[in-house]
This record gives sequence, structure tokens and C-alpha cells, in this order.
Amino acid sequence: MAIDVLVWLLPPFVLTIGLLTAGHALLNKRDPKAAFGWIALCIILPLAGPILYYLFGINRVRSRARKGYDSKLNRDALTTLNDPPGTFFRPLSTIGETLTGKGLSACTQLDLLENGEALYPAMIKAINTAQNRILLASYIFDHNNSGLQIADALAAAVARGVEVKVIVDGLGEMMYLPRIGEALRSRNTEFARFNPLRLFPPSLNINMRSHRKLLIIDGTHAFTGGQNIGDRHLADNESNPDRVLDMHFCLRGKIVDDLEWAFWKDWYFCTNTKPTTPFMGSNANDDNAKIWSRLILDGPHKRIDKLNNLILGVISAARSRVLIMTPYFLPTFDIIGALIAAQLRGVQVQILLPGHNNIAAAHWAMQNTLRQLLQAGLDIRYQPAPFVHSKLLLIDECYTLIGSANIDPRSLRLNYELAVELFSTGANASISAYYEKKAAQAVSVTLDDLNSRSLPRRLRDSLAWLFSPYL
Repeated sequence: MAIDVLVWLLPPFVLTIGLLTAGHALLNKRDPKAAFGWIALCIILPLAGPILYYLFGINRVRSRARKGYDSKLNRDALTTLNDPPGTFFRPLSTIGETLTGKGLSACTQLDLLENGEALYPAMIKAINTAQNRILLASYIFDHNNSGLQIADALAAAVARGVEVKVIVDGLGEMMYLPRIGEALRSRNTEFARFNPLRLFPPSLNINMRSHRKLLIIDGTHAFTGGQNIGDRHLADNESNPDRVLDMHFCLRGKIVDDLEWAFWKDWYFCTNTKPTTPFMGSNANDDNAKIWSRLILDGPHKRIDKLNNLILGVISAARSRVLIMTPYFLPTFDIIGALIAAQLRGVQVQILLPGHNNIAAAHWAMQNTLRQLLQAGLDIRYQPAPFVHSKLLLIDECYTLIGSANIDPRSLRLNYELAVELFSTGANASISAYYEKKAAQAVSVTLDDLNSRSLPRRLRDSLAWLFSPYL
């Protein structure tokens, strides 16, 4: 009898759940294509659709961010200058200034660290010389030789009385097991997970991840960029088929205060604590600095789209060139429009993408995205294997954007990301040299290449593109 009742009640219950979920998507999705897709999925698959929507479609971070993420961490000590003496970076500098409400901070030194061979020894050396505090945040921190070397260096710093705090994203830590957290704790290193995954109470959201990478030493210098921590970033190890090429940076000057402030905001969020004293920076603006910079923090909370709008704005302001290097390229339609508009007004637009990608679905979706740009005459090139994970945006001869963000919906809408604007012809030239070396090795993508794909491949790429907001 009970089974008969269940047979009668289950179909209308499932249908009701599907309709309610479709209604939620209709009311809350900002993109009509995304709303239509979720509504169709929930109606066609009234059981699987709501489950997928719960896991992938709901942006839970807004309510949580409004409750706690924007901690009241005093930033008054972080003095910035709208127009540093002897400089004129407008209109490019106006865009970030409007989005953040902050001016520019001096960067007195910028070092480029290519791949793990350059980055990890520099990080370990800095950790070994730290006297006061070490603050480290990473999306992925692998439990392998490279990761354990850094864990041992952190433990040695703890043993000599240095304050050490580490943040690892809760999902990123699980990419490669075993997790690094227990190894850190066994070494007496204070450790927190950003938005940890757990079954009880349920917290299985794969969105609202912290993709930021930071290492700050004594408030005097900071490392940031695109590299995670692990053996995959050792590019010289040709026996590793999963090796990754990447770029990271070490900065000094007033910008380090901004980056440290960003770390503490994440730390208070992860540990559900509040600052007991106002944040005081360690550096002063140097009017003679050759590089001026600005921190851009972005995340899927009430200030959503900050990085997307920044990229859109600087591309629209470009006068001579736009150079992009990104591992994942699934731009919003407004960024596509800005790139085409730049090309039409005579700006050189060149985009370097990996020919070999570590996420196949992202590469398939990307191929479906390129047609419109190639038809407009943009110079798009594939870099040869191994996978290139570097993230750079160079505008004209004085503007560079570095940091953790990719040009895809996950970085621009779903992740917590960190970027640094650099205003300097010297820094731009140094980073351009790296970019141009990669461009010389890359192979141009043509419309014929896309058109020559077989029908099954084109269908595959188009299907992947439909799910591009969640790749």
C-alpha cells in the first residue's frame, strides 16, 4: 500500500521541485541565456535538473558575503595617490580608481619569477629570512616534494618564533590527495581552509572558491601571480606529462600593504574572527617609484563583475595594443565586443592561448568562442605543450594587469580573485619580453582550422560552450 501511495505521489512531487527550481532560476539569474538553460534543464529533467542547479547554479556567496566576508578591517592606513607626482596614467588609471575608490600605491621593485624553478627557491629563501610574520594563501597546495619543502620551511619559521598563517582553498586542497592541511598542522603551522567542503553540516558548493595566491614576508615583500604550489609547476621536469608553465611576481613597496590587508580579510573570514586592532601598513609611498600599482579584489558578492568591468574598461581605452595571455578564454559578450571594437579602431589585438589544456571541456568551449573574433581579424595563437597557465593583460606601453584571474566566467563571476594593476613603461617592457617570447613560439589559429573540424567535434565544442558559465 505504501509503495502504491509513493508511486502516485512521487511524480507530482518531482515535477513540483522542478518547477520551483525553474522559478528560482527565473527570478535570480541575471543572464537570460543562463536562466533559460536552467529552466529548460529543470523542466526536461525535473529530478536531475534541480540537483545540478543546487550544486552549480545557486550563487550562495552573496548572502554569506553580506553577513561576514566584508569584515570591518580598517584600511585608512593604506594611503594611495590618484595622480603620483610626475605621472599621467589617465584614462587607464581612472577605470580602476572608479571601481575601487582608491588611487595608486608605489611599487619600488618588481621581480619576474618564471615557473616553479624560479619561484619556489625564492619563496623558501624569503621564508627562511622572515623575522616577524609569514602570510601564505594558495588555491592549490600539493602534498608532494615541492609542497612539503615549503611546509618544512614554514615549520622552521614557526620554531624560531615567527608568526605563520596559511590559507588553502577547501576545494583546491582536495585536487590532489593527500591533503596538505594535516601536514601543516602536524608541523605546528596555523592553517585555515577557505570555504571547506563537508558532508555534515552539508557544504558541497564548488563555487565561491578562493583562487588567490599570496605570500607576504614581514610586510616588506609579497609574491603573487598565477602559480599554485606543487611539483606540476617544475617546468624542467619533462618526464611529467602534467607539467605547467607559469609566471609569478615578487613586489616591494606600498602595494605590499594592500596585499597584506587582502590576506587578513580572508583570514578573518576563514576563521570567523574579527580584527582586534586596526590594520597598520609597514610601508610608505615613495614619490620616486618607477612603478605605480593598484590592488583589485573581486568575488561573487555584492560587488560582482569588478574584474570583468576593469578588463572591459582598459581594453576600451587602449590606443595602440592589447596583448592577452590566459589559460582559459571564455570571455563575456561585452569583452568580446570591446576586443572587436579595439581591432576596428586600429589597435593591435593579440591573444595567446594554450594549444594543450589541462581541462578538455574548457578547450572545447573555447574553440566555439573563437569564431567571432577570428572573423573580425584578431590575431589568436595557440602555444605549444606543455600547458601554459600564465595570466597577463598588457595595454599600450604603460599598463599591465597581473594576478590570479582567468578570462572566463568562473574567475570573473564565481571565484574570489586578486589582481594588481601596474602602471609603468619599464614593467610593461619586461613583461612584454616574456609575452613576445611566447608569441614567437605560438601557432596562429585560423577560421579554416575551426571550419575543418568534423561535425562530431563541432557538436562536442558547442555542447561544452553551453556549459561554459560553470567550467
